[in-house]
Amino acid sequence: MELTYEAAMEQLEKLAKEMENGDIAIDQLATKLKEAQQLLQFCKDKLTKADEEVRKLLAE
Repeated sequence: MELTYEAAMEQLEKLAKEMENGDIAIDQLATKLKEAQQLLQFCKDKLTKADEEVRKLLAE
């Protein structure tokens, strides 16, 4: 199953909430930050691709 933009954003929001609440143990912090970084890159890539597709369609 491919990760969707919406699912990635949901995961990011959950991670952000855990970090804000201090629910992440120090030992897990680096792992959670790396996960968040990967999710952010995934979302950025999805948005860039969608933008390119929209621009292509509008140019036609």
